[in-house]
Amino acid sequence: MTQQTQTVPTQKTQQKSGSPFVKVVGVVVILAILVAIGVLPRLARQREALAAVNESSVTHPVVSLVHAQKGEPTSELLLPGNIEPLYSANLFARVDGYLDRRNVDIGTKVRSGEVLAVISSPEIDQQLLQALATLAQSQASLQQAQAALAQAKANAELTRLTKERDVPLGEEHAISQQIVDEAVQAHDARLADVAAANANITAAQASVTANHANVARLQQMQSFERIVAPFDGVITARNVERGDLVSTGGGSTAKPLFSIAQSGTLRIQVDVPQSEAVNIQDGQKAAVDVKERLGRSYTGTVIRNAGALDNAARTMLTEVQVDNKDGSLLPGMYAQIKFTLPEQRTSLIIPTSSLVVDHAGMHVVIVNADHTIHFAPVSIGKDMGTQVEVLAGLQGSESLVASPSDLLNEGQHVEVR
Repeated sequence: MTQQTQTVPTQKTQQKSGSPFVKVVGVVVILAILVAIGVLPRLARQREALAAVNESSVTHPVVSLVHAQKGEPTSELLLPGNIEPLYSANLFARVDGYLDRRNVDIGTKVRSGEVLAVISSPEIDQQLLQALATLAQSQASLQQAQAALAQAKANAELTRLTKERDVPLGEEHAISQQIVDEAVQAHDARLADVAAANANITAAQASVTANHANVARLQQMQSFERIVAPFDGVITARNVERGDLVSTGGGSTAKPLFSIAQSGTLRIQVDVPQSEAVNIQDGQKAAVDVKERLGRSYTGTVIRNAGALDNAARTMLTEVQVDNKDGSLLPGMYAQIKFTLPEQRTSLIIPTSSLVVDHAGMHVVIVNADHTIHFAPVSIGKDMGTQVEVLAGLQGSESLVASPSDLLNEGQHVEVR
């Protein structure tokens, strides 16, 4: 009885000893299920990402297209310029004195010859009076010399008659030879008096001429007491007031009494680049644009040009004149001058953004029919800011990438939108 009772527990123990293996198998199965649950979604996500990568714009870049346009038969050249008066002058004093009267101020419109101011110069006035007196004295001396000449001629005529009467009588021995000799000598002396009187007249006339010149000089100096306008214009500066002491001079340190500018016709000097200098002709029209006069159009005319290029800037100085009778333009304004010039060659115009500049030169990116790209070298002409002129390298029918990326390569497929 006792042995049987001990045998039964031993069998139960053996059955319990097999349960760990079952547990291990169960754990493995559970782990396998969990791994399968985590891996399968990840693989699906990887397949979706790969498909997205294959269809993304990195594999097929998206580009937009532009086409070259034919250049116009004329081109516009826009250049800056400063508006200047046709004539301008600084008026200085030519005599010393005090400003006695001032008739104008800045902004006054004056006519040619109009008196702007008067200078009081007593020294010049007194010198002129003295010169006039000296002239009158020399003229009186001339009259005296002329009277002396007339007297000398009369005396010479009397001696001539005496000589002509006494010489035949002396030859006939009707009178003494001494009387004949005295008559001849008296006539010669009177002829000498005539010559001396003529010399005195010549000297007197020279003195009169010199005194006339001195009087004219002082009269001219006296006329400088009146400051007059040299031409029609506007007073742009006034640096004196009544009672101021003024002195002659026109050096760099001296201030002018007045400055005047002629603004009825204005001129604009522009520097035309070498590429267009040959197309500028005298008489050619140009549009003048002034920002402060919006809506107003001004037309200028090319009056003259330098006819040569500046060696440093390679530009030609050109002068354009503009009618300004209404006074709407002011000297010193900034303006834009637009020339319409004929084109001497056919060209194509493309956006500047479609141009590629690299170590190999200048290129454009052409999109072929099969959506592959080709880098074509081009020759560039004028740069017009947002556009550029192509002289060679394009036929005009090509499709160009509007803004080529640095990632584009020769023969690469692109997507066009």
